[in-house]
Amino acid sequence: MTGEHVFEVSAGDFQTTVVERSLSVPILLDFWAEWCGPCKTLGPVLEQIADEYGGAFRLGKVDTEREQELAYAFQVQGIPFCVLVAGGKPVDAFQGVIREAEVRRFLGKNGVQPKAGTVPAAPAKIDPDSPAGRLQRALAAAQAGDMATADAALANFPEEDPLADRAARLRDGLQFLGASLNAAAPGVEGLLAKARSQLLQQQHEAAMESILAAVAADKGFRGGLPRRAMLLCFLLVGEDDERCDPYRRRLATLLY
Repeated sequence: MTGEHVFEVSAGDFQTTVVERSLSVPILLDFWAEWCGPCKTLGPVLEQIADEYGGAFRLGKVDTEREQELAYAFQVQGIPFCVLVAGGKPVDAFQGVIREAEVRRFLGKNGVQPKAGTVPAAPAKIDPDSPAGRLQRALAAAQAGDMATADAALANFPEEDPLADRAARLRDGLQFLGASLNAAAPGVEGLLAKARSQLLQQQHEAAMESILAAVAADKGFRGGLPRRAMLLCFLLVGEDDERCDPYRRRLATLLY
């Protein structure tokens, strides 16, 4: 646990450190446990945001193994579980690991914004041979249409790493880049060839429109290639990028 805006919560001092303090500053309670892998993924993200927001809210860490009474009081069914307390009472909550951008949106919709004058922390340098560095390299190669480099970067990606799921989705999406597609072909094949060309030219929104048209025409084309194409777009645009949100909703409507 790090940061001047992060503190441990216990049942003994809950009234003063959370309820009373929340009358002047919102408190985000993070219910976690040492054995919980997802908690260890979300926790550092919450702590970083708490520091970046410069005191706009405080992050209270609740160890559910030690503070079972509090976990019961908040009806915690699974962790990580986060509850925003403001004005002396819970006002909103979310469960599970969510992306950094979603945490910021959660705070923003509840009126919590960074304090004026706070400067975001400089991004840490990424070891190019680390899982994060390899994924970054693969994404850059995919955007350039270099499948060989992307494949090499993703080879033997550690399954236990938090980024493994994203790496798997990228590997799946590379099938779209390598597919044999004739731009002159009618229907779905022509739409996907057009989308690939647009994607490689970084015309991301145009590419997603072309892919949605392909999904609408035949979502099962070549074993679901249109869906793989869209997932690749989301990765290259950035899964936290709000531009993806309307396309994600439209894709879900077409698929299900």
